[in-house]
Amino acid sequence: MMTHDVTTHRFEPGTRLLLPLSGAALLLLACSGCTPDTTDQDSGVPGAVHLTTGEPIATFASVGRLVLDDVRGMALAEDGRSVHVLDTHFVHQLDLDGRVLASMGGPGKGPGELEAPIEVKPAAGGGAWVYDPPNGRATRYGPDSSVEDEISGIDHPDAPFVAFGDGILVAVVRKPRVSVTGADGTRGLRNAVYAGEVSGERLLHYYLGSGEMLDVESPPDVPDAFVRDGERGRIVGWRMAAISPNEIAVVIGGSDLSAWRLVLEGDGERIDTIVELPVPADLLRMVRERAALGLGVSAIPITSATVVGERLWVLLAEFDLKPRWDGPLAFSIPLDGSATSLRLDRGAVNAGGQIVDLIVLPDRIVVATRTEVSFLTVPPA
Repeated sequence: MMTHDVTTHRFEPGTRLLLPLSGAALLLLACSGCTPDTTDQDSGVPGAVHLTTGEPIATFASVGRLVLDDVRGMALAEDGRSVHVLDTHFVHQLDLDGRVLASMGGPGKGPGELEAPIEVKPAAGGGAWVYDPPNGRATRYGPDSSVEDEISGIDHPDAPFVAFGDGILVAVVRKPRVSVTGADGTRGLRNAVYAGEVSGERLLHYYLGSGEMLDVESPPDVPDAFVRDGERGRIVGWRMAAISPNEIAVVIGGSDLSAWRLVLEGDGERIDTIVELPVPADLLRMVRERAALGLGVSAIPITSATVVGERLWVLLAEFDLKPRWDGPLAFSIPLDGSATSLRLDRGAVNAGGQIVDLIVLPDRIVVATRTEVSFLTVPPA
């Protein structure tokens, strides 16, 4: 185990930024707006269910001086009663009816301020962690809008992260822009990861609230999906989500789409086990058919991964692919051993812009584009 010094700033309870936290909780109802699909008998996912959306509940785009500029992602609060929306310089907390509960952040380099954050994750005990690479730090905002912790000295531009213990786990992968050849013979810059840069011995770094950085030790025989040559795997980003206090999910995109459950030892010093999660067989087949046609990185880029209840939801990027991806907009991977896959088709959500994140709840779906967040019902069957 190797340790490195980083800087942590702790803020006294009661330090507040912008709006105070308020609002009532909303109980989640059982999902009934689902349509079973039994047409794909060899999908390996019996009774795959396609969700539909109904009437809009609310749309958050501008409230007073709060104007969404460039939404980067969302996170469902730990208690499941609100969502955190990460914008260019702010984190807005909304209840499940789209009402503003609090706003945190602000442009700048000062305590709690944000320059160009890339991701938001729920924090244990409430609140949210935000990773801001230009400032080289992660900030923890408390459930009362206060700034509780800041971890500085993080040098992982564009790398995904997830909250863990009193700090964060950051993937060692980076996402440089590389030139690739598309199906139409043109060349252009796409976000991609060359997995050849990744060592199986070090997949994660753990930045602790105490100010240390640990190189998280990997188990022997790390699966090839994590370290294979980029030219073969064409890996298009990792996405991570917390499953439990000591388990995280990692989704790896590209022509060999896969998902994994990583179990860490309690202190976060090493990964104890890596177990593959069951990506629906019909989606794997579609991805590999595209890869066989030489479509490269456009096989299946991933935008986000979120765990809600006993399901890992994966949102696929809405790039202008040729030929266009004719699979779902998002799909779920059961974490409880169920064989049923939930799907959200592209035509099921009319968001009025490129979808950058979504959260699928039992009775509603929260959809974020660059400039607005929509709350949609899931209608009864």
